[in-house]
Amino acid sequence: MFATSLRHALVLAALALACTAHASSFDCASAASKTEKAICAEADLSQLDEQLAERWRSTLAKVPDPQALKTDQRQWLKSRNACGDRTACLRRQYLMRLSELEHATQPFSWDATWQLIPPGTSTAATLTTRRRDAAHISFDIEAAEGANSGNLDGLATLKNGEAHYVKGECALNFTPINGVLNISQAGADADCGGGMGVYYSGTYVASQQALTLDYDMLSLGLARTPAENQMLHTLLKGDYQTLVEKSGSLMAAEPSNDVPGSEVAEMWMRGLGATGVVMRASDARFWVLLVTYDETGHSRLRYYTNAAPWKTRLPEALQAWHERMKDHLQLPVDFMP
Repeated sequence: MFATSLRHALVLAALALACTAHASSFDCASAASKTEKAICAEADLSQLDEQLAERWRSTLAKVPDPQALKTDQRQWLKSRNACGDRTACLRRQYLMRLSELEHATQPFSWDATWQLIPPGTSTAATLTTRRRDAAHISFDIEAAEGANSGNLDGLATLKNGEAHYVKGECALNFTPINGVLNISQAGADADCGGGMGVYYSGTYVASQQALTLDYDMLSLGLARTPAENQMLHTLLKGDYQTLVEKSGSLMAAEPSNDVPGSEVAEMWMRGLGATGVVMRASDARFWVLLVTYDETGHSRLRYYTNAAPWKTRLPEALQAWHERMKDHLQLPVDFMP
């Protein structure tokens, strides 16, 4: 009886190891880098990796220039691996690449409207290109980073299938790769007509509508696991998406002395300033102070926590943030149930 039970346990263990070893597009048993190990360790990332592998195969069979796509994939893998084991960074890389491959099979034309594949929730750009003659294209691009914006138009010269624009210290290169368009920029934001932090570089796909990727708290790094992400959904309700959209840039702050093991991230957005602060503890407790709007359109500060003893008071770190922000955020705090 014991031997039978032991054999049964060994079979189950072998099956579990087999599932783990093939949880992604590569063999997890031979995963060596931080990135590969992180993908194998996270079910969510492993699923994205499998999705990408499937889309890669189908896209490669349909694009007019498979070799260019292979070269581009190698460049993307370098960008992905630069994330190391940072889950949020890896998730964003996969979501952006999935969107890119979805559009790569479209026929390329210089007469098109293009949308930037956004690297975050506060970045957007729309580009219009028109072929003027055999040697030139005209372009008009509008971009935004938070509340800051930029606009540039001009005439670019076609050479060897690419387009090049240079004016003063600003230079843009337009490089088609099958059905998508990559833009690289040389010159500072202001050199190219952009507000602070506004750049035009990135990958664009042909679309009349701005792209909306499935960015969430996992993509931003404010939730570490799908369970924590769902917990924040339940806690914040309608303000969950508000927090995602207002996250902008995150800055690590000092932990709260009255919550041992806490981690604090302050949020700010270009042109808007501070938008909120999020604190988490290792036991999946969260504290959120968020700039939002009431039903009349007036700004408010809403405070959420899933830690019952803190429902009616702010932890030290959030209170300190609130005090620092009073000069330009003189807002009452609504303690949410």
